[in-house]
Amino acid sequence: MQPLTAPAVPANPGPKAARGRWIWRLSGVLTIGAIGALGSFAIVRAVDPPRGPTPMSAVPTRIVTVTAPVTALNVQSYGAPIKVTTVPGGPVQIAESIVFGSGNGGPPTVTDTDSHGQLMLAAPACANSDCSVGFSVTVPSGVTVTAAASGGGVTVVGTGAADIDSGGGPVYAARITGPLTVNAEGGGITVNNATDADLDSGGGPVYAAGITGQLTVHAEGGGITVSHAPTAAIDSGGGPVYAGGITGPLTVNAEGGGVTVSGAGATQIESGGGPVTASTISGPLGVSAEGGGVEVSGVTGTLNVDTGGGPLSATSLSSPSATVSGDGGSVALGFLTAPASVRVDTGGGDASLSVPGGPYAITTNTGGSQESVLIANSPGAANSISVTTEGGNLQIGPA
Repeated sequence: MQPLTAPAVPANPGPKAARGRWIWRLSGVLTIGAIGALGSFAIVRAVDPPRGPTPMSAVPTRIVTVTAPVTALNVQSYGAPIKVTTVPGGPVQIAESIVFGSGNGGPPTVTDTDSHGQLMLAAPACANSDCSVGFSVTVPSGVTVTAAASGGGVTVVGTGAADIDSGGGPVYAARITGPLTVNAEGGGITVNNATDADLDSGGGPVYAAGITGQLTVHAEGGGITVSHAPTAAIDSGGGPVYAGGITGPLTVNAEGGGVTVSGAGATQIESGGGPVTASTISGPLGVSAEGGGVEVSGVTGTLNVDTGGGPLSATSLSSPSATVSGDGGSVALGFLTAPASVRVDTGGGDASLSVPGGPYAITTNTGGSQESVLIANSPGAANSISVTTEGGNLQIGPA
């Protein structure tokens, strides 16, 4: 292990201060790429007012090149931005930007430790003092990344597996070839093209597209937009959800937020009161809306809906069976193919069904309200329809 440290530079150097006072202790595997042309003197950005924020100073950006092989990067910025990008084959290049309180007695010591391919970048003093270090790092493709920004923004592009904790800052990740984990604590998350992704925004919005493995998203109230993934599990915590192009199983828990799904495999939705729109579902669909309205079209698998009082409109169904509870909301079902079994209880709302073919074994209970059945009814038919409206009007007709 070879720690590389930079000694502190006085916040107000005298006229004899030499340029490039940041001296790196190198073992032959690190070479200095460039040093800021303005030297290493501190630049005072504010005058200490009687009441106000702590005056801050900055050190010109320094660049270091690492020629030794690097397979993993761990970087902590303490509130400043982190950016990690890739160049096939390397080398690793580090650009550091330091900001510190002028009352700290100088800039913090930045440590760069390279051990057995593990490169760690940090400024430990900033964990308990008023300073931060921004890092812009270029690494070879496939390097794994661990990044903690404590409120700074994080950008990671083209790496292997990545574990990101922005501490509130926004996160952008793209072309991640290994598992991706993001905790943003309120910051927004944007992900384009990754393998397995586990994203928790802590309240910020989430956008994820082009995920090739399992996608898991928690937003705690933030809006969620996901597309083009083989499978997804989403919990928005109250924010709106849009999911499209999910080729396999999809689960959504919105806790009051609206849910829109356009193209998915087997789907289970709990909106918690928010409205639900689901179309082109290649498999079974289950919906619990707790009072929210539900619009459904193009379902090929079993349909199971409990609106909790909201209205249901379902069209272009080729479901082999459907079970619907309206709890007072109206129900309208339209089938493209003859269902084997339909069970509807509106709890007082009106019901309208259109089905092809026949005959069906039909049983109804409208509680005395108007009833119209315009298709063939045979008690011994293989396909069956049972509708209870408890006071709502009923109409069953041909598709």
